[in-house]
Amino acid sequence: MTDCLPPTLLEACVVVGASSEKLQEIYQAGNGSVSSESLLLEPEILHVLAPPFHSRSAENETSKLHGKRHHSFLRKKKEHSSSDQSASERKEGSEDVGVPKNIDLMALPQLCFPGGLLVTGEEKKEQFHFLVFTDVFGNKTHGVVMRYYRSILEGTTGYQRGAGSLKFSKCFSAVGVCVISKYPYFTALKDCLLLFQLRSCRLSEMEEKLNEFAVKLSLVPIPPPGQLHLMFTLRPLTIVLPSREDKSLPAIDLDLHLPFLCFRPQQLLLVLSCLLQEQRVVLFSADLARLTLIAESLLIFLQPLTWQHPYVPVLARGMLDFLMAPTAFLMGCHLSHYAEVAAETDDLILVNIDDGTVSTSLSDAIDIPEIPPAAADYFIQRCKVCFRISNQSSATPSFTH
Repeated sequence: MTDCLPPTLLEACVVVGASSEKLQEIYQAGNGSVSSESLLLEPEILHVLAPPFHSRSAENETSKLHGKRHHSFLRKKKEHSSSDQSASERKEGSEDVGVPKNIDLMALPQLCFPGGLLVTGEEKKEQFHFLVFTDVFGNKTHGVVMRYYRSILEGTTGYQRGAGSLKFSKCFSAVGVCVISKYPYFTALKDCLLLFQLRSCRLSEMEEKLNEFAVKLSLVPIPPPGQLHLMFTLRPLTIVLPSREDKSLPAIDLDLHLPFLCFRPQQLLLVLSCLLQEQRVVLFSADLARLTLIAESLLIFLQPLTWQHPYVPVLARGMLDFLMAPTAFLMGCHLSHYAEVAAETDDLILVNIDDGTVSTSLSDAIDIPEIPPAAADYFIQRCKVCFRISNQSSATPSFTH
């Protein structure tokens, strides 16, 4: 029966942040000696919502019938967690949440907070970035992450208002909400997260609000390949899901002109040439949202060819070792890691999205054949016409060192 149902937009909705126990520790330890700007916490999975939406009691009954619970993520401290721990050995206070069988959430907290989860002294605006997960078979899953800030008092229990609590009312901890989908509807999912205004609701209301949000998205079908787009309403906006031209091609729900705003045509040609010749390419930007949008655009420009190598458009700080891989890859990380990556790893193509520059790391021996001159000239001329680029030289692109 489930095979006959059309695919839907939502795969899972995950909340990532600091545990209430950790926030309670910070609150109790705050006697004037704690600097809110220096706190860096380890993010954890707080909630997972995924269709079908079973109640906790029904889920418990199902687990009793089958002897054990499948596809769950156990929220416990690291020193007590073990993948082969039986249900009888688990602590009574531990909590596990249902997870779809085809989603691995182990790395998600790091990817939602690539630089770590900070406790700050001021409430910041919402921040968005986009994720792409690729399994061993090349199947992709896409995520849109919204990070916003709440007072740490909302994450603690049993506190009393007083002189000490006034200080903590100005101390904010980040919370991340990640919407996961099998389809690359980055713009649509970002708009959906903005419309639900999770930042304005109380922490006690957030789970109910998220459940309502997840149920609505789980009812939105994916348009079939062809010319038929799908529209659904989340007041006050109407969200559009563009269809795929062909079932073998992905849907395009991002602005493909973004790379032309970040790079000169010659530099963009150089990046495409590196990808076509299977180099080790690393994207850098101070804006995490740009990394995935630029990477996805570049891969679309390669069609009908497809990228068959490792692809991680956003690397967390603890994942920089991935850049030591000897194979070709396309990865991205925050601009703050540029000097470290350039100094410690050789034979990389370093692409600075913010400056629109392309360089190599350590070794000057990388020899990238040029795009055929006729094709390159045609591409540059078309860019000048479409984007009104003036005073751009059509000289052969080159690396900067």
